Amino acid sequence: MDQHWVYIVLFGLVFIIYAKIIPKASGAKGQGSPTVQEIEEAMEHFTAELDEQNKALIQLLAETKRDYEVQTAKLTSRLEIVEKQSALTNQELNKLGFAYEELQKKIAHPPEKVPVIELQKPRIEEKIIDDEAPPIAMNLKSRYEELFSLFEQGKSVEYIAKKLNMNKGEINLIFQLAKQEEKLNAH
Repeated sequence: MDQHWVYIVLFGLVFIIYAKIIPKASGAKGQGSPTVQEIEEAMEHFTAELDEQNKALIQLLAETKRDYEVQTAKLTSRLEIVEKQSALTNQELNKLGFAYEELQKKIAHPPEKVPVIELQKPRIEEKIIDDEAPPIAMNLKSRYEELFSLFEQGKSVEYIAKKLNMNKGEINLIFQLAKQEEKLNAH
């Protein structure tokens, strides 16, 4: 039985030591738990950090907005320049297209050739008297009355050619033939 007694004493000692250790652990836990003042300080610190972060974010957004507006202004001016260039290019293309269409029409339907006046051989009357030159049925001045009228008014060969829709070479030929005709009639 002696041995039980030892067990009871040992059990008591363990109980006393345990009782002394528990209040110290509770006191340590009490010091470890935050007080209201510490919580308030932590909250103030947290709000101060949030304010700083908000200010930095607002500044970043303002800079981004400014950059966006600058880029938008640049792009708008570039767009206006491109639109002006596009309008000018379209005008040039329209002019070229019109000229191209006109050229295609001329190629597809060439203008009528300038009428060539065929000179008729003078008619010889059946009665030839005394080996005289046969008279010309119609002299050039009466045949080309309008041409000679314009020439006598002092109009240029170019003007007459345009007005009568004739070639300049053709007009000059008619004038030369008329001179020869006058010389023949003068003899």
